[in-house]
Amino acid sequence: MNTLPHKALTYTESLCPQCLKVIDAQIVVQDGAVYMKKTCPDHGPFTVYVWPDVDHYNWARSFRVPFRAPKLARDFADCCPTSCGLCSLHQRHSTLIELEVTQRCNLRCPVCFMAAEASPPDPPLAQLEAIYANILEKAGEQTSIQLTGGEPTMRKDLPEIVRAGRMMGFSAIEINTNGLVISRNPRFLDKLVEAGISGIYLQFDGLTADVYTQIRGEDLLADKLQAIENCRDVGIQVVLAMTIIQGVNEDQIGAVLNFALENLDVVAGVALQPAFTSGRFDVQNTRRLTMGDVVFMLAEQTDGLIQPYEMWPLGCSHPLCSCGTQLVKEGDHFVPATRQITRSEYLEAFDAHSPQGSIFADILARKNGTIAPGLSVVVMNYMDAVSMDMARLKECSMTVAMDDDRLIPFCAYQVTNVDGKRLYPAWIKPEAVLLEG
Repeated sequence: MNTLPHKALTYTESLCPQCLKVIDAQIVVQDGAVYMKKTCPDHGPFTVYVWPDVDHYNWARSFRVPFRAPKLARDFADCCPTSCGLCSLHQRHSTLIELEVTQRCNLRCPVCFMAAEASPPDPPLAQLEAIYANILEKAGEQTSIQLTGGEPTMRKDLPEIVRAGRMMGFSAIEINTNGLVISRNPRFLDKLVEAGISGIYLQFDGLTADVYTQIRGEDLLADKLQAIENCRDVGIQVVLAMTIIQGVNEDQIGAVLNFALENLDVVAGVALQPAFTSGRFDVQNTRRLTMGDVVFMLAEQTDGLIQPYEMWPLGCSHPLCSCGTQLVKEGDHFVPATRQITRSEYLEAFDAHSPQGSIFADILARKNGTIAPGLSVVVMNYMDAVSMDMARLKECSMTVAMDDDRLIPFCAYQVTNVDGKRLYPAWIKPEAVLLEG
């Protein structure tokens, strides 16, 4: 064991996980891995695991691309992250905006960043239309919208909410769902497709019953598979969103990827999400996983189909917040797009005005003159109070739309202390009007 003092790579600010006070932090190297060290004057020191390999960490954070600031930013009024809105210190515009349409849910998952126990009434459609209008003004119609909750399909008028967004000019409106309703009520899915949804972002944690029992509280595998079949029947694409927890399902990353490749006619992508501890986390977590861990696990579980250095940071956010590639058909097998293009080609293709920055399939199409079938593979590196890094937060491009015209970075909006206290209260308030039917 290396007993030499740790080496500081950089300095930032973070949060105390107990009181949510903003505190200084340093990113350090210890035994070849990367950690965050911080001390709260009231609650003492914290050491947080950040990345398994310092060389890979430095390589990832070196991916810097041009980006633009928010179109309309509020004056800086307080220290980050308590004055988000977005404030004038924020560096990136929003490329994906979440709109919460309900806090109701048809599950009580042991792992849930919303963790709502009491559900206030749903906001009326007119209120959501006003939020759409604010998003349009601040981020533009090219911005991707994700309707979420709670469980958005609990609202019978969800198709009308989708239709309102399409009429406003948004073309990319995705439903973030656990899949129960669209599995058991295919007619409701028909209505969503008729209203103009662009896709389904499906909670999909593995391919065995025990995974769902532990993470979601019951065996939902049949519902997940039926939801995918129903999407296939109506011709709507699905992204499989896998929450990954050490000791529960980290060994199924490769299996989920293979399942997606076997269902390319309906599955457009896989989003691998190491679990973060905002909200409710009632599952035994043997070790915190990070984006770096998942990248190396992905390489191991796919027998090298995707190597760690072939998952490139996505230019739409801070390079340590997300990474990805596109698996494309080459003959009778798949290869990563990042094996077929150069880093300079990727950076030169970046469009700071595009919600997606650089798109691997588009780069290959321009290079080869044709678009090959493919699967998007992305790893998301969400932060909680333990791992919060303000340098990353200031470059967040995934925001949550509020009812008072603010756009709050996702990780700031969801952050809670160890007792579940939120930094930002959920915007859906009890006095909202309950919709009938």
